[in-house]
Amino acid sequence: YLGANSSPCFSRPSSLPPLLALLLLALLPGPARPISFQLPGKARKCLREEIHRDMLVTGEYEVVAPPGSSSGPSANLKITDSAGHILYVKEDATKGKFAFTTEDYDMFEACFEIPGTGRMPDQFVTLNMKHGVEAKNYEEVHLCFCCLCLLILFLTLT
Repeated sequence: YLGANSSPCFSRPSSLPPLLALLLLALLPGPARPISFQLPGKARKCLREEIHRDMLVTGEYEVVAPPGSSSGPSANLKITDSAGHILYVKEDATKGKFAFTTEDYDMFEACFEIPGTGRMPDQFVTLNMKHGVEAKNYEEVHLCFCCLCLLILFLTLT
């Protein structure tokens, strides 16, 4: 029972041990981490991932040429499903974002390839793909949850 002046968010938790509050903080989901790799000249590198049906997938990528390179960064990016349907394609990609929604549970493939002839410098590629809940912008909700956990921790320790 809460009195007229009581608030469930700011009442002192009487039975929450400090260890549980610390555990809540440790279990907070962190941001998705990007994958980075070296893409040799005239090479192709693909990353595969199984993704459930009706799932929002978002991503950001960046291609960077090595320092002192005479040519700018560039790679072709193609994202396909197992049937070969193209979900996203960008030629001479340097930096960008993409998004799509899956129709079926499937294996998806993101391929980077350095086009051209002759000697091509290696490129450094960073890819950050998110799907499901992490693809949506829940940063404000996450921040609010962190503040609530810190408040619980503070009230438990005092």
